[in-house]
Amino acid sequence: MAAMSSSDLPSALATVIRVDARQCEVLRDEETEPRAVRMRGRLWEAETRDKSPVAVGDRVRLEADEDGEAIAEVLPRRNEFGRRAAGEDVRRQLLASNVDQIVLVSCFGTPPFSSVTTDRILATASFADIPALLVLNKTDRAKPRKIDKIAGTYLDLGMPVLLTSAETGEGCEALAEALIGKVSVLYGLSGVGKSSLLNRVEAGLGIRTREVSESLKSGRHTTTYARLYPLAAGGAVIDTPGARTFRPWGIPPHELRLHYPEMRELGRSCRFPACLHRDEPDCAITAAAERGEIAASRLRSYHDLLAELQMASEN
Repeated sequence: MAAMSSSDLPSALATVIRVDARQCEVLRDEETEPRAVRMRGRLWEAETRDKSPVAVGDRVRLEADEDGEAIAEVLPRRNEFGRRAAGEDVRRQLLASNVDQIVLVSCFGTPPFSSVTTDRILATASFADIPALLVLNKTDRAKPRKIDKIAGTYLDLGMPVLLTSAETGEGCEALAEALIGKVSVLYGLSGVGKSSLLNRVEAGLGIRTREVSESLKSGRHTTTYARLYPLAAGGAVIDTPGARTFRPWGIPPHELRLHYPEMRELGRSCRFPACLHRDEPDCAITAAAERGEIAASRLRSYHDLLAELQMASEN
């Protein structure tokens, strides 16, 4: 009997809901229970800029053979959200694909709010052309004046901001409504309360939570892998592993200013069209910051990220 070609094998379409090394969990179309599948070896053979050829949220084609089911093909992605891999690895770590919005969770208290990290993630979302929603969690641990100042910085940019407390339930209903009918990726540093918020929003998920490490001022990576959870009200949310830092991947240094909305239009008034808003003469952005029209924290985070992107592009 002649051997079957790959085109002769039974196939089905599915959505990836978890990736772990070379194993995945997928949800086949028209099914409600996930199943474990492996990745075909040829997916790893292709030259790629990514640590893994498959991401949570991917639409894939499965093939069945005598060894069971395997992912044979990743279908074209609508969008991708990722970061630079840890350590000296220069590849991209894909966190999710085919999403409708990035829900960035920051917080007050412990770990402390970081404008640098927040702005890095927002710039990455803009670069990926994915809408972002900023969630400021643990409002029960901050004074109203501080909350208003930080929230106001981003509201002034036209960005949607939600104030929440997984402890008291504040804002959780509004967050649940913002997730309905969309595929959302939930991202934030370790300890900001992502899993606690998800458990508030979707009763029954039972995602494990842990206390924040006081010595590290960050969480302990309760979520160790990205996973997609369907929501009862419609849509789905991808919970991602926390991290202590976020390193953007792939943003050209000269394009970074385009992903800071307050710099796009005002930057047209700079003397030089390609002004990077550092120490160039007659820089409209620098002048605006000196007048208090642009948040100093935003300009600092821009300079910090610009320097990192330039260094990465030279290596």
